[in-house]
Amino acid sequence: MAEPSIQYGPNNVGGVINLISKPIPTDWETSVNERMTFFGDSRNLFDTNISTGGAVNEDFSMRFDGNITKGESFREHSDTDIKNLMLKTLWNIDEQNSLDATLQYYDAFSELPGALNTPAYEADREQSLRPNDEFNADTKRVSLKYSHVLDDSKIIDYGEIDLRVFGNKSSRNFQWDFYDSSKDTDGNLGTSWSDTTQDATHLRNSPRDFTVFGIEPTASLLIDGDISQHIIAGARYINEDISYQLNHIDKSTQTATRPRDWQMDTNAMAYYVSNKVGFFDDTLSVTPGIRYEDVRMTFTNVGQDYSQDNHVTEWLPGITLGYEFSSNWFGYTNAQRSLRTPQISQLWPKDQTLESELSWNYEAGVRFTPTERSNLSIAAYRIDFENKVEYDRNVSMFVNIGQTRNQGIELEGTYSPMSLPDLVLTGAYNYLDTEQLDGEFAGNELAYVSKHQLSASALYSIKDVDLGLMAFYYSKSFADLANSVEEDVSGTSGEVPAYTVVNFNIATEFFKQDNHGLKVGLSVNNLFDNEYYFRGLDVSPAGRVPASGRSLSLDVGYTF
Repeated sequence: MAEPSIQYGPNNVGGVINLISKPIPTDWETSVNERMTFFGDSRNLFDTNISTGGAVNEDFSMRFDGNITKGESFREHSDTDIKNLMLKTLWNIDEQNSLDATLQYYDAFSELPGALNTPAYEADREQSLRPNDEFNADTKRVSLKYSHVLDDSKIIDYGEIDLRVFGNKSSRNFQWDFYDSSKDTDGNLGTSWSDTTQDATHLRNSPRDFTVFGIEPTASLLIDGDISQHIIAGARYINEDISYQLNHIDKSTQTATRPRDWQMDTNAMAYYVSNKVGFFDDTLSVTPGIRYEDVRMTFTNVGQDYSQDNHVTEWLPGITLGYEFSSNWFGYTNAQRSLRTPQISQLWPKDQTLESELSWNYEAGVRFTPTERSNLSIAAYRIDFENKVEYDRNVSMFVNIGQTRNQGIELEGTYSPMSLPDLVLTGAYNYLDTEQLDGEFAGNELAYVSKHQLSASALYSIKDVDLGLMAFYYSKSFADLANSVEEDVSGTSGEVPAYTVVNFNIATEFFKQDNHGLKVGLSVNNLFDNEYYFRGLDVSPAGRVPASGRSLSLDVGYTF
């Protein structure tokens, strides 16, 4: 059972995912891994990972992680160069106090092959018609976490106070070809500023700079007794300073203009508390909680010399219940209020008011574990949105479309037969039904939502060789709020077809001695070379974006 996401937010619609990084090992350990992916036509991508770290002495440990990705993907104009470096340290000051620190540097460059118009896609789905589209980014991050374990108490079984301080300074820039459709005099309403059936008349770029600082103290208290309690309380302050420019260059005259010069300053405070209460030897747990968001945003349009303030305050309650019927059966249900505030790219033009997106999230489910080698879970969920924010291609801006509803059922199971203990079978199915409840397209589905989603895998180990077969299926979806079936001239609307992908891998450990080991793996991605595509997004929204066909990946990893 997942805990309520009270201490996370505000963008926690549908819950949160807790990504737990690999802990620093006690003994010094180094691993080097190389993943080489071959797409054909001399297009290869190399992904290098190195990790080294461990205890320096009884009180201090550290680990360095590095990832470098270079090469190109399966399409033309897809050169990639990414560097991601991270240093983590842990200082156990004494038995009650510790200090975690993380430093990270990230630098990325990538050419963007973009979307294709339909004739170009059918002629050669690996080509690119956007030779000037590219992306650059870099980030510097630092975070500190100080932890203090409270002294033993007759009331408190265990208590810990944490103080987190974090910050990052980032920049990113998109560059793309731009067709000025406002000058289109042929009356073709299907054209778009990124329509690749037209010659680009301009070149655009949008540099953005981000400076973020945050501080978050939290307290966690465990109280044992006839009724157990786990209390979590905390507060969080974040300041974000964002600069967003848009530069517009006429290719024929090389004249440069700046249509946008925006600034966004956000000061956000959040306060939260939750208490997991256990009854009947913790077979029944009830976790109520509440979060208060106080977000103050100032949006300044430097180019047009105006600014607007937006002050959002919201109470976000939540509750989770769990009951252990037996050692094999467990049931749970929860309800959660969520908030999503407007983003800088959504706060225009001057006369538009974009409301914060709100939702109620509901979930109920049962988990059944008949044996140690099998389990089955089923869950029903529903998300009721207010002021749902969606991108309207007709007006090229984000708008509130009113109330919408997401609801569905998830099934997931794992089975490993007694007769074949090295075989593990898993399967999952998600039925997701969406509906717009307000506005012009009330009754229609939301865009880019597959109603049926399936996954299955079979993993088998034989004589130190691991075999894996995995399959994914997503049903068709729509690319616009109107649920258009037919594809328009520029490819911005129309159905996104269903697709199935099957992957196969084989891996083995050539040798292992003490803490030394060499592993080799081979994967065939998209085994049956199925062709499928998505609709264009962001700087290339017109047309089809091809997905990769069959490719081959070789993994080699050495640990010592």
